[in-house]
Amino acid sequence: MMTRSTVALALALALAACSPSSETATPAPVDGKSMGAATVADFRTDTHMLDLMNHVIDYNAWAVWNSQGWIIDKEGIHELFPTDDAGWHAAESAAFTLAESANALLLPGRPRSGDRDWVEFSHMLYDGAKKAQETALTRDKQAFFDAGGEIYQACTSCHNR
Repeated sequence: MMTRSTVALALALALAACSPSSETATPAPVDGKSMGAATVADFRTDTHMLDLMNHVIDYNAWAVWNSQGWIIDKEGIHELFPTDDAGWHAAESAAFTLAESANALLLPGRPRSGDRDWVEFSHMLYDGAKKAQETALTRDKQAFFDAGGEIYQACTSCHNR
């Protein structure tokens, strides 16, 4: 027959085994940076790369490019830049989304090769998109156009690779 102290000890051990340990409650940092409660295992990257490119990257890149530039024809010069706050806000949002989606290209399992090219092209895309976002806020047409060129360079460099 078990004594009360033995039952109490067994109960205490059982409760301790069911409690979360400090190891699982605080995930290890990634490269010295905290990920909060998230771990690498929490990323969900089952979206096919073609879908990510078509529905997120390309969609938002084209939203930026279609909001900039000039058309010159026999009737004169026509600007493609937004003409109101809503248009500039849409261009800024597309650039912001594009910048953040550049980070999605770097999630575990997404880089396509063992070399750093994929990472460098993703960073180029991020940098160009952030410039587009910032210049859309200031409505600096030439700088916004130039940032669109940086986005284009990042995309074509990667796809040519």
